[in-house]
Amino acid sequence: MQVYEITGYHTGVSKEGVNYLQPADAFQNISNGYIYRQVLQSRKGFTQFSTGPLSDGSRVMGIFEHTLRDNSTQLLAISQEFLYLYNSGTNTFDQLTNAGSAPAGGFGIADNAQYVSGTTYPFKDGTDRFLFTGVGLDDIYSFDGTDVQSFTLDNADFQAYAGGTLTNAWFIEWFGERLNLFNPRISGVFTPQGVLYSGIRNAAGNGDKFNATGSGLLRADTSEYINGVSINGNEIIMNFTRSNWVLEKTRDNFNPYFVRKVPSVLGTDAPFSSVTWDNLTLSIGKTGIIATDGRQSKRNDNKIPSFTEDEIESAKFDLTYGGFDRGDDQFLFSYKDENGANDTQNKVLVNNYEENTWSVYDQRFSVFGQTEEGQSLTWDDIYEANDPAWETWDTTTELWNKIGITDTVQKTLAGDDDGFIYQINKGLNDYFINITGITAANPCVISTGNQAIKAGDRIAIDDVVGMVSPDGDSINNFDFSTNTLTGDYYTVTAATTTSITIDLDTSLYTAYTSGGSASVPIEFKAETIPFNPWREQGMRVYVSYVEFLIDKNGGTILVDVFENEETSPFRQDIPLIPSGISPGRQWISMSVNQESDFLTFVFKQISPSVRVKLTSVRIHCRPGGPTLG
Repeated sequence: MQVYEITGYHTGVSKEGVNYLQPADAFQNISNGYIYRQVLQSRKGFTQFSTGPLSDGSRVMGIFEHTLRDNSTQLLAISQEFLYLYNSGTNTFDQLTNAGSAPAGGFGIADNAQYVSGTTYPFKDGTDRFLFTGVGLDDIYSFDGTDVQSFTLDNADFQAYAGGTLTNAWFIEWFGERLNLFNPRISGVFTPQGVLYSGIRNAAGNGDKFNATGSGLLRADTSEYINGVSINGNEIIMNFTRSNWVLEKTRDNFNPYFVRKVPSVLGTDAPFSSVTWDNLTLSIGKTGIIATDGRQSKRNDNKIPSFTEDEIESAKFDLTYGGFDRGDDQFLFSYKDENGANDTQNKVLVNNYEENTWSVYDQRFSVFGQTEEGQSLTWDDIYEANDPAWETWDTTTELWNKIGITDTVQKTLAGDDDGFIYQINKGLNDYFINITGITAANPCVISTGNQAIKAGDRIAIDDVVGMVSPDGDSINNFDFSTNTLTGDYYTVTAATTTSITIDLDTSLYTAYTSGGSASVPIEFKAETIPFNPWREQGMRVYVSYVEFLIDKNGGTILVDVFENEETSPFRQDIPLIPSGISPGRQWISMSVNQESDFLTFVFKQISPSVRVKLTSVRIHCRPGGPTLG
């Protein structure tokens, strides 16, 4: 027997044909999981960043880190109606007043794909200011630290471009000591290949003037639209619909920029998918994902070559939004898949460029952002009564060295349709909420704190006191302390931000007394590339048994084994059950005894509480007879 070991270093989510397993290229599909230092794990986890959603309850359209002149930062978020400022003292987002010519009743962004672009851009005297605009806004707006006003109508320094009245733009950036507007609307018409730039920012206010010396409108020599803008070092990457261009500085103050085309094989169809990190700009087109460093462009989706064509709903492609996680070296793309309900995203594609891995998460995020803001945690904050999620100790071990200093740690944030903002990659339960009341009625209605559980979700309930049926059955269907499902998951039939209705008749149950929590289970799945090391020699493979090195406190893993790419497994739901929940790892064996052209192994788990950690898979095998075809 020979032994082939999977360490899970590279992964993909492709629809490839037969491949040959190598230790460096083990998985072709991962959902709700990730590889970190060659350990396959489920769930990254996220938690609510503030005490509740943005007060108007509409979709989050942007999250911004506003850098002040003292080098501190402010965290800003915008909904479809208002701009908000994060208050770390109260852990809330405070709605900012629209003053002057800004619409008092709200911006009224009508389309979910009309995201907002924003940038720090000081006043002429250096006073702090944040500017934002977008195709869904009727103007360019300015936040001066007190309220929001019109940049074009309430700004004495503003001077319009001589070519016509400036209304708004798709993207806005502070670059080259100028204010730069990409795809500006001038005299009611968009300029889809152009960048309108102000004069150099100085004490005379030229940085707010578009008819001053050194200002102007520069167009790329193409009929394509600018469909993405991202600063990459000392240049701006402009992603067009079928090409990439670079905006570079010159030494001529009268002609401060020139544009050049970067050879490329793909374009960008999702305007807010462009994201830059580590000198690389990624963006998404309907025919693939492209990476650009300003000198060359190439496909970045060799492991997932048909993903954008097959997985993202074409009609909602412009909902796709890009972000990155500095802490985990990950590019993030929220999107709507072909099966998603409603007009919003329901999935997140994650690329860990350090380990060359891809995975998909069932998460409903509209936008991403970054911040160093947030409340510090102390030891007194870490106990179950304050947040029952902390009861699941194995999901929080990575955070211990950050307790007490979390306000200085760079955080990755995400928003959603209901105005909630989350901190992601926390290692905690995802859609988890404390219960405050339950009705004895048909159907059963559960009162909660602010939460984003939706109709169609399944939930686990734990630790409720009261709510017992005449047969003695409790409404509790899960024990978080042992990761044990004691009944079927409940299906959510209706939900608001403070209530959940489930498919259960509790009209004869005893009254609710206290306590309890509800959590949506995470469905983890990882599929290996079809395995046969001797396929090229025309030989089949015989697999005797497989060993799995898993963490003891990661719960039970189920394994399916498929033969020759059949649609149904010949062995299904084989349990790998650790001997206990104590820390440490354990080898568990599974018998196979099958000769095939190739075999595919699928690992699964559904759990609202624990995280799978699969360190190694050892396949004990030998060459078989000749292949059948």
